Amino acid sequence: MLSLFRQTLICLLLLWVPVSWAAQSAWLHSADNNHASVRLRADTSVQGETQVLLDVKLEDGWKTYWRSPGDGGVAPTITWNEPVKAAQWFWPVPQRFDVAGITTQGYQHQVSIPIKLADKLPTKIAGVLTLSTCKDVCLLTDFPFEITPMQGDATFAHDYAQAMGKVPLPNGLMDVLKAGYHNAELVVQATRSAGWQKPELYLDTPDDASFGKPKIRVDGETLWATIPVSDGWDGVGPDLRGRHLSLVIADNGVAQQSSVTIDAAPMVPDAGDDLALWQVLLLALLGGFILNLMPCVLPVLGMKLGSVLLVDKQDQRQIRQQFLASFAGILTSFMALALLMTVLRLTHQAVGWGIQFQNVWFIGFMVLVMMIFSANLFGLFEIHLSSKVTTKLATQGGSGLSGHFWQGALATLLATPCSAPFLGTAVAIALGASLPTLWGIFFALGVGMSLPWLLIAMRPSLALRLPKPGRWMLWLRRILAVMMLGSALWLASLLPVHFSATANGPAEEKIAWQPLSEQAIQDALAQNKRVFIDVTADWCITCKINKLNVIARDDVQAALQEPDVVALRGDWTLPSKEITDFLKQRGQAGVPFNQVYGPNSPVGKPLQTLLTRDVVLNSLTEAKGNQ
Repeated sequence: MLSLFRQTLICLLLLWVPVSWAAQSAWLHSADNNHASVRLRADTSVQGETQVLLDVKLEDGWKTYWRSPGDGGVAPTITWNEPVKAAQWFWPVPQRFDVAGITTQGYQHQVSIPIKLADKLPTKIAGVLTLSTCKDVCLLTDFPFEITPMQGDATFAHDYAQAMGKVPLPNGLMDVLKAGYHNAELVVQATRSAGWQKPELYLDTPDDASFGKPKIRVDGETLWATIPVSDGWDGVGPDLRGRHLSLVIADNGVAQQSSVTIDAAPMVPDAGDDLALWQVLLLALLGGFILNLMPCVLPVLGMKLGSVLLVDKQDQRQIRQQFLASFAGILTSFMALALLMTVLRLTHQAVGWGIQFQNVWFIGFMVLVMMIFSANLFGLFEIHLSSKVTTKLATQGGSGLSGHFWQGALATLLATPCSAPFLGTAVAIALGASLPTLWGIFFALGVGMSLPWLLIAMRPSLALRLPKPGRWMLWLRRILAVMMLGSALWLASLLPVHFSATANGPAEEKIAWQPLSEQAIQDALAQNKRVFIDVTADWCITCKINKLNVIARDDVQAALQEPDVVALRGDWTLPSKEITDFLKQRGQAGVPFNQVYGPNSPVGKPLQTLLTRDVVLNSLTEAKGNQ
């Protein structure tokens, strides 16, 4: 009986094995390529189509290629025999391989590629798979195959569904996608409301161009990718404007397949992205140091130097303590700014240098503080401490170091509406970088601004070279009082705009300024016109300097009123998402910001922070080109 059962079981197995072998090919090998194994399976369970699954196994170190291989390799292809008429491939998200400056896109170890055939094909399916595999050498191998589709196989259904799960979705990842081309660079901008973790970009390369490795930068919800374009032979690539770009963006296990038209004038990210960290920190040091020379900080710096005259000329220790206390105030304030920027970034709020001056309560508080300082310097009131407090301060060996700490903090707050050279680049990079880098850059800014204060703390003898006390100190006190009063009045002048009041504009307002928008730029360029952009704010001291010294000049005004010039102005005095987004798209974190577009400058040329007459006029002339 047992023998009969065994014989029956063996017969059933013999009947089953040919069906299984016919339903799918075994793993195929080639004598010319022992590094790769392939297998094809098919199923006709879905009405009106045949599903095929191509499985590829590779030895360690070997790779095969995506549908767009990149600078080398060949995508897998199948030459189908009759009756197959059409096949649709579904490509899983690839990986990027960079070797000796050559970038390719493909797969390693193992990959399963789903394929759909147009009809239900219960008969045998045959063809030749051509597979390119590379390690130290590249092999192009043909694998002839023949399979008979199965129907309703649970293992195949599971494997096919799993493979389709690795194929990019048509939507669901990105909210906005843009692309642009200029000066042999392709720029991709993608916005995702959930933010980005570890994004990757894979591009379908045109036949007449070669794409280099993308440089990816994330700024909050926005991803920037810059891709060098060439002709594949170290020459300039073709003009991609107006073409359709197919790409895949993947992030943290989710991927989306998209197509976008390449614009004529892309929004190019900040060039500071190419700087090494030490270079950015050096820019931050220089930018912070230059803040001491800006008119915003001079009143406090003058007060600080004046306080030295009240110290015993021989007490270098006390001078050192006072200036170290001010250094601590400056550094603490910059760390507080870094904390503020961190909170704003994590809550997806607008970030920028000096944005606290968009808040009416902050301005009102600063006006009150400056008025109190000014009134004290004018001698309108004095702060008298009790004998107990005075004794305590004396026994602690200081003359009120907390006051010197707050002097440093006040100097930092007054510095924030100023945009000094090097400062804008450093802050823009900080606001788009990782949080540790942001804190490092703000720390460097604080140290840079503190350098003059630290110098005196290290060498108190420098402060002792000031003239001996005398009547001139009364004049210095009055000068400082006037400077403080001027700062208070300037801050007070910022308040009316918060209550819907208007003020008379400066002389250059006779220029026909138009509202700033991306569409206005594109419209002007379409009409072969030049564009001058001025992003400003009433609280920005550097903006005022640019207006008075450059934009208000007769020759500059005349140039901005020429028939082919469109003057666009963005006002950042009050919070504005449109202006914030405009600045972020150009890698900027504060104002002033000026840029010139034109037939000869379709991508836009950013101008330096402190404008000069020659820079503005020359930029407008260069943008005109040969019309």
